[in-house]
Amino acid sequence: MQTESSPFEPLICINRIDETADAATFEFKKIDDSLFEYKAGQFLTFEVDVAGELEYRAYSLSSTPSKPQTAAVTIKRVAGGKVSNYLLDNLQAGFALPAMAPAGEFTLEDNQSTTELLLMSAGSGITPCMSMARWLLDTQQQVNIHFIYSARSEADVIMADTLDALNEQYDNFSLTRILEQTDNPNDIQGMLDAPLFEKLIPDNRGRTIFTCGPAPYMQAVEHLAESMGFDMALFHKESFVPEAADNETSESGVNYQVAAPQYGKNFVVDENQSLLDALEAAGVPIISACRTGFCGACKCKVTGEVQSSSQETLTAEQIEQGYVLSCSAKASSDLVVEI
Repeated sequence: MQTESSPFEPLICINRIDETADAATFEFKKIDDSLFEYKAGQFLTFEVDVAGELEYRAYSLSSTPSKPQTAAVTIKRVAGGKVSNYLLDNLQAGFALPAMAPAGEFTLEDNQSTTELLLMSAGSGITPCMSMARWLLDTQQQVNIHFIYSARSEADVIMADTLDALNEQYDNFSLTRILEQTDNPNDIQGMLDAPLFEKLIPDNRGRTIFTCGPAPYMQAVEHLAESMGFDMALFHKESFVPEAADNETSESGVNYQVAAPQYGKNFVVDENQSLLDALEAAGVPIISACRTGFCGACKCKVTGEVQSSSQETLTAEQIEQGYVLSCSAKASSDLVVEI
């Protein structure tokens, strides 16, 4: 069980499905067999011991909340990825892995949506969209789903059998696969561009887009939607994975002193630098996962003034006590930090 001192709870891997040569789905259950509670589209943050160093990574759930006995994530190997490579090389049924409670707001409940849904994904970005589709269909929601998935080739299609089964079983689910290389006449060969977008979605009215994938893919989908006059209040993209620009820090020349007395650390932070980046650079052991203010892993208590862009997962009492999400906090005075 999850304890007050730790936000992590051990989960037992009960099944591994190798989806492609470089991606696998891992299914988990709780030690006490209690049920998972989450919304389709949320993610789990795992604590992984890699060569004696604790690493933290967030992975979207690909399972459906309508089957709460287990929960599953689908992980794709990343070139040079320390944690994804370790898990794909080592994680098997029977192994335990600590995880935080599900989090994230890339969900149907937390965003404005309609009954005409476009679930658009690429690569491992299929996972939250698959979770949404499976939940909507399992619970017999009155929606029409057009699932548009992009990949390099047929061999790179993650959860191909599940996609085909949903397409065959449900009248309100239609599948379009866009592959760079394919001999399958049911697929579209090429890349998602403006002419293809307009052909697939000739009428934007009343449609909601949920999109997830590499940052350039989501940016391209957003640009296409805007250029086609899409109602952007109904456009939603996954944002728990930070884009490269989010990690860039411009130095303003305005600095503040930060003390972390628990660890004997004193250092300087620029007013434009996130507190999380400064703590990590100073060698303070702090958990970080989503880095965008959704998972709550980097919570810490501060004495001093900060500007916060997110307070997700923090209670009113915690905010009153001085807790902040360090990834979303920037100093505006000298600070004392407690982890």
